[in-house]
Amino acid sequence: MMVESCSSLAEGLRQIGRAMSRQKYQRPTVYATGKREKLWKVEYRFYFTGEDGAEYSRHKSHTWSRADFTKSEAQAACDKLLVELQQGPPKADGSMTLHEFWERVYLPIRSRRWTGFTPTSVGSLWRLHIQPAFGAVPVKDITKAMVQVHLGKLADAGFGEQIIDGVLVRLKSVLEEALDNDLIPKNPCRKVEAPPCKAPTETRSLTEDEVRRLWDGTEGRDYLFWRILILTGARIGEMLPLEQPDIVPDGLRIDEAMVNGKLKLPKRNKIRTAALPESLRAELAEWLAGHTHRLLFPSPSGKVYHRSSDDIQAIVTRGRAIISDLTFRMCRTTFASLFEGDAADRTSIMGHYDEKFTLAVYRKPIQERRQKSIEELDQRLKVVRIDKKRSA
Repeated sequence: MMVESCSSLAEGLRQIGRAMSRQKYQRPTVYATGKREKLWKVEYRFYFTGEDGAEYSRHKSHTWSRADFTKSEAQAACDKLLVELQQGPPKADGSMTLHEFWERVYLPIRSRRWTGFTPTSVGSLWRLHIQPAFGAVPVKDITKAMVQVHLGKLADAGFGEQIIDGVLVRLKSVLEEALDNDLIPKNPCRKVEAPPCKAPTETRSLTEDEVRRLWDGTEGRDYLFWRILILTGARIGEMLPLEQPDIVPDGLRIDEAMVNGKLKLPKRNKIRTAALPESLRAELAEWLAGHTHRLLFPSPSGKVYHRSSDDIQAIVTRGRAIISDLTFRMCRTTFASLFEGDAADRTSIMGHYDEKFTLAVYRKPIQERRQKSIEELDQRLKVVRIDKKRSA
């Protein structure tokens, strides 16, 4: 086993010792211990900053197997451990509150990977349902029972599965980060179970007849909005920044999304191309012949529309004169439900990574499809014509 020499690490410890108060300089000696398992053990002081900002210390120890390390190798590993601990300011520990850990550690690390609407939804869950209950609690004092009771209170208050599962997932993620940083010995959320609560309201799919009525009852920009959303499975935030160059030979390229007034990559950074039927391609060409702007649907000021703008909400309002409960999201569910091609193609067009997720969340049962399927099954299974069987 290759380890750094004791002398070089000892010198490193001495150099650190000269730059810090005398009581912080440590070079403890490893010693043999253990009856059933033979170990080398070292004991030392671990310095940390408490929630009041003051500096404290705690007794800690570390061991190495005597089967894998000689005493000199264990001492060298000990010296290296102490060098790492004594570099920089005192480390924070589990005494810091969950709010402090969220702001100083969790957000700076985890938020870099969030895309689409995730920063907004996570921030909302934290402000409304996590921070009020746990923000002032030291990380080390959060227990399984506290989390379980809090989720029960949310269920009693009438919150649904989406909120309660979201709170549990986020708390588990935050405390897992604390565990990874050695602030707590285990994650108290590991065995927490979500309580029974109100099931989420599913977004239904339009029927084929409703789709025809919607297309027949709209015109101009409204008509093209509903056509694109239903035939490509795009999210409304992904459709608003579409540009003329996004109409490519293979279909419609979806590479941006308008989220909370900002242009970002699509959800999960999933850039994709949705197939375009020739009829829609021709309709878009006719629409674009009427203006020269780079955007397919520019706002009056020539910018990308925000989904909450009056013009965009008016499209939904006019659509509800035809389909009373119409929403933009319903179009995405409709695409997933009515698309009868390969499941992998459906998942790819929608920008998902998992076919099971697409089927579970977006593809809904359609009565017409059920009836058609059962009629086809009946035709395959019939071996005697009904009129002959009746006459027998």
